[in-house]
Amino acid sequence: MKMKYIALFFASVAASLMGCSSEIEDGTSNLDKLPDVVSYTLTHPCMLHSETDFSYVKSRLGQSPWSDAWEHLQNSKYANTGYVAEPVEVLKRMDYNNWHATYPDYNNFEYLMRDAAAAYQLALCWKLSGNEDYAMAAVRILNAWADKCTGILKISGKGWANDIPDPNEYLISIQVPQLANAAEILRDYAGWNSTDFTAFKSWMVDTFYKMASLFLSNHHNSSDPQYTWLNWDLAQMNSILSIGILCDDSDKINEAILYFKNGIGNGQIDNAVPFLHKDPDSNETLGQCQESGRDQGHATLCVSLMGIFCQMAYNIGEDLFAYKDYKAVRMAEYVAKYNLYKDESWASGGLADGLFQYSKNGFPYPQYTYNSWDCPTLSSQESNDASRGDKRPCWELFYGYCKQKGISSVYCRKQADQMRTLSSIKCDGGAGDYGDTSGGFDQIGYGTLMHYRN
Repeated sequence: MKMKYIALFFASVAASLMGCSSEIEDGTSNLDKLPDVVSYTLTHPCMLHSETDFSYVKSRLGQSPWSDAWEHLQNSKYANTGYVAEPVEVLKRMDYNNWHATYPDYNNFEYLMRDAAAAYQLALCWKLSGNEDYAMAAVRILNAWADKCTGILKISGKGWANDIPDPNEYLISIQVPQLANAAEILRDYAGWNSTDFTAFKSWMVDTFYKMASLFLSNHHNSSDPQYTWLNWDLAQMNSILSIGILCDDSDKINEAILYFKNGIGNGQIDNAVPFLHKDPDSNETLGQCQESGRDQGHATLCVSLMGIFCQMAYNIGEDLFAYKDYKAVRMAEYVAKYNLYKDESWASGGLADGLFQYSKNGFPYPQYTYNSWDCPTLSSQESNDASRGDKRPCWELFYGYCKQKGISSVYCRKQADQMRTLSSIKCDGGAGDYGDTSGGFDQIGYGTLMHYRN
């Protein structure tokens, strides 16, 4: 009954939005009506990384593989203490064909994408080295955005849902956890003025939280909350959870975690992983990702976003990796196996089935469709092989968790091992290592440095 009640609550939020409830209009959820809401007392830092994590990593910076990853981070162009932020006044992430003539800066979120990566990498460098030059550089980036950026483009009176003229703008949320994690690391830096820190937190809430919460409530005014891809929900959930932790806001934390457990969209774990399969090559159960019928660049993106979400929750006491018999881990294992190159073909890449350790022929993949969205790849008869073998720094995080818990992780381990042994950088890298477009910045990375465990 409780589960049904929570699910109905999220549906009622969407209905109330249609009625212009002032409480929902600004993206705030009525979580006091929910059962089993947790009041979180946070011991900072506690987002992607805890103080225990930092102590562990610092004690191993002279050992491989941490030493390789640490050297790589310090040499990143985004970890440069001379880095200069390029904030914009109004953020946009819009379709070229529809908007470039009206807004020449239709895709200016890329400035945020690069600056968020720089802030996080600089914050990491400060926390691990103690060199305040890194911290000052990171703070300058965060302050610059809070000072200049007034929000995401909205146009009222045109009939667009939530006044968002292009649904792609919701994907700006992908960058939010990187900003929030940078701020979380820096919150105990004495050089960050408390007034500026407070202003930054307010900017994060006003700019990103309200939009993310509205999307999960009404999915851009769709009658079907499952009409979008999994990564859209995960982006908003990560945004809400990271902002909630940063702001010590239990309501926001509950909003994100309860959505993972009981929400109405594809971010709910049973919708995210619609099928389970017994792996014929191991004793594992594999979880088919909602985006496995799409290209593998997006399937691996979902693994990355899911890992970030579960790790942030884990560091505040919610083990969502283990929820529903490790369903999130099983999803990562499915995607990892399908995208696993043979060692000898890893560097050269290619999409031919014979280059991969496991053939797509007979790979478990039931057909599935959605009523409100006619997309051929969703009803594909097999996992899509477009972008197969896409190299995303997402495997080390899952493998690190499984290793600590003594849980089998055959395929995430193999993927992480390949990233460390076959990559020229000898680690799970980060922004700047996987292309200059958004795909190279849509995950936080640096898993070898921060998540590898003996």
